[in-house]
Amino acid sequence: MRSWRSYGAIGAVSLAALAAQPAPAQQPLLTQPLDSGAVVRLRLRDGSREGAKLLAPFAPDSQSFSYCRWPALPCVRGGERYVTRPARDVLGVEIHRGSQWKLGGIVGALAGVPMGFELIALSEFMGEQSLSGSERFRAIAGSVVGWALYGAMIGEFFQRWGPAP
Repeated sequence: MRSWRSYGAIGAVSLAALAAQPAPAQQPLLTQPLDSGAVVRLRLRDGSREGAKLLAPFAPDSQSFSYCRWPALPCVRGGERYVTRPARDVLGVEIHRGSQWKLGGIVGALAGVPMGFELIALSEFMGEQSLSGSERFRAIAGSVVGWALYGAMIGEFFQRWGPAP
């Protein structure tokens, strides 16, 4: 008869086996080819990340990346910002998916609601009469729209990346 400890050890080993994932070196960098001109972020073996604009297509069976460092001015093969890196030095590839303007707009709109109420309070403090319901609604709506636009402008400066196909 087995003890409870042995059942616990078997259970722990079973859970560990189920949770195991392949190491990054065992996974392919890509499943579909990337065309030249694609903006990517490379995760390198030394732990750093490097933005790149591909100058040549990169397929799952390619041996090297040919790119210019990004963001920067355009470059050509053989230029000072041109890089050829062996694929074995790259652990991961992410694709540029645009900016965070949507998230910035949502955060700005959420901040606009209490700022609208503050605007109403300030207006009623400075004036001698209270605002009507439609004036309050317009103040809050205007604050939400204004802060949403401001948040979207700030979010435009933050890049959004996603996994490569």
